[in-house]
Amino acid sequence: MKTTAAVLHVAGGPLELTGVELADPGPGQVLVRIRATGVCASDLHIVEGRLPKPLPIVPGHEAAGEVVETGPGVDDLRVGAHVVLSILPRCLVCPACRSGRTAHCAWGGGLAATGTLDGTSTAWRLPDGAPLHHFNGVSSFSEYVVVPRSGAIEVDPVLSFGAAALLGCAVMTGVGAVRNAAPVAAGQTVAVIGCGGVGLNVVQGARMAGAARIVAVDVDEAKLELARSVGATDTVDARDRDVPAEVMRLVPGGVDHAFDAIGRPAALQDAYAMLAAGGTAVAVGLYALDDTITLPAFPLIGERHLVGTYMGGADPHVDVPLLAADVLSGALRLDELITERPFAEVNEAIDDLRHGRSLARQVLTFEE
Repeated sequence: MKTTAAVLHVAGGPLELTGVELADPGPGQVLVRIRATGVCASDLHIVEGRLPKPLPIVPGHEAAGEVVETGPGVDDLRVGAHVVLSILPRCLVCPACRSGRTAHCAWGGGLAATGTLDGTSTAWRLPDGAPLHHFNGVSSFSEYVVVPRSGAIEVDPVLSFGAAALLGCAVMTGVGAVRNAAPVAAGQTVAVIGCGGVGLNVVQGARMAGAARIVAVDVDEAKLELARSVGATDTVDARDRDVPAEVMRLVPGGVDHAFDAIGRPAALQDAYAMLAAGGTAVAVGLYALDDTITLPAFPLIGERHLVGTYMGGADPHVDVPLLAADVLSGALRLDELITERPFAEVNEAIDDLRHGRSLARQVLTFEE
């Protein structure tokens, strides 16, 4: 079948809306009509070449849609089901999967590295017949996609497609970092550096965990106000401020958990510097391949911890349904985080993200 996809041919170049040929789903694969897809910093990193991927490629990874067709061997997902797509497909047989660390599945990592759906081949072709690469088994900047069955998680159709899309990355990463990587306990104190789509969901995760103080840090007053609306008890404008000192003024002695939701070495160093004894700094954002950090050694005597996390340490097949239930119960608020715009504006959305003009999460929608 033919579908329109946003294709990146050259790092740094614009995405080109292109009619491409998409194959039928193969064994263990599913054809999905994309209904909503978020625009994430990871997509910007691909476009700008900071996250190297085989080109040409279709970015996009935070998405929800409807199952159109299932391939051979897929008998547990019906046509018409609403699904959240995940960049964490799994094989369940490699050492990582057998140890319960499915986010680090060797097979799934192979798909990410090769830009394929099975380690060797892609599901679509450019008009000249050349292969077109997938982004981590998703590539949701397209009207239709073929994905691995294990990368599609069914959700309640009552959930809006925009909210469902965010569960695949921003929400799973942010709330997951609070629940899995920290984890935050009731009554503890938290600081969140960066109040974009992921950081705001760290704030929400901390609120749902019962944190006593939640300090949100950003340079954008509108984002700080939004952070307050979803659970922050305090805010710090990071412009020309000593952020660790300001956080420790608000929370004497430092916080129990500090999250870098930006993905910058300086922010992670600030997160570590504002910890109380026994506290944990969590690296949530995506760092460049050549980024390094420098930390003072003496504070280690206070048993402070630095931990990394990938997609919030979540298992999408477990966490996405739980997060969907949180949205439907009203515990997790997503509508105020979403700015919808049509798929045709994908380049404008990328540019707004690049220049900090997007408030929380831009979500591209597709015509009926």
